Amino acid sequence: MKTLFLSAAVGLMSMGAAWAQDMTAQEFVNQAASGGLFEVQSSELALERSQSTEVQEFANQMITDHTANNQELMTIVQAENLTMPTEIASPHTEMMQTLQDAEGEAFDTAYVQNQATAHETAVTLYQTYAEGGDNEALMAYAQKSLPVLQQHLEHAQGLGQ
Repeated sequence: MKTLFLSAAVGLMSMGAAWAQDMTAQEFVNQAASGGLFEVQSSELALERSQSTEVQEFANQMITDHTANNQELMTIVQAENLTMPTEIASPHTEMMQTLQDAEGEAFDTAYVQNQATAHETAVTLYQTYAEGGDNEALMAYAQKSLPVLQQHLEHAQGLGQ
């Protein structure tokens, strides 16, 4: 399980800024939507499986914030005549599988690690697209979303200590 998590994390982080630099609007939407859906679905699972009040509170916040963010993205996607994915994609699917396979304390550890990894990736994606994207509305959305994503990243990192 740790190997799968680590390979997903390395895959996400190795993409880095270069991966987002030349990204089209649709590619940004695909990645942003997958991440947002992962945040909600993994956090719903955390509410079912976690025994930690702190993790459950964090999961509730993720559901609230990312549901709103996903809805905002959907509004822009429709206005810009793009397509909004309805399912998570790789590497989020692998991260979700890791969570589905974990129980007890191992679940909480995997959830927190996955949240930190997903938010590190999201911050890089949104920051890079905000600075050099090809769609004004999505660039503004990315810039507006960044502070909350950064807060989530710091919170997830704090839970992991």
